[in-house]
Amino acid sequence: MSKFVLTVAAAALSLAATFAHANRDDAEALHKAALAEARAKGVEGAGKEFSNGGPWIKGSTYVFIADFKATVLAHSANPKIIGKNLWDVKDADGKLFVQDQVRIAQTAGTGTVQMRWMNPATKQIGDAEVLLARIPGADAYLGTVYFK
Repeated sequence: MSKFVLTVAAAALSLAATFAHANRDDAEALHKAALAEARAKGVEGAGKEFSNGGPWIKGSTYVFIADFKATVLAHSANPKIIGKNLWDVKDADGKLFVQDQVRIAQTAGTGTVQMRWMNPATKQIGDAEVLLARIPGADAYLGTVYFK
């Protein structure tokens, strides 16, 4: 192979790795913007925006809304799961992480949950963190997932 082809391939792999793993600052910025959107448009309006993807998914970092019964109301990375109840879903290590999310959102209002989950960019199981915030005036919460 030519040096040029190898250089382009290396650059593409580097770029893919960059988008597959965001840093916490990027996730917090997306989370803050998504929470502002939810406050401005409500759960339904923001949910429609989030589920269209667009600016609400950045590589492997994405946002979702779920209610306090663990039913997904919006999802920027996987709109196919909207309407599904995830209460009993476990991560790759057997952790009932959705129940942890609901508990934290209901009691503290904000927090984080660690999980081992499928990275939508790499299609591999990886270590992820969910940033959580209760949506004011709703029995629902916003989650922003990023992979470490």
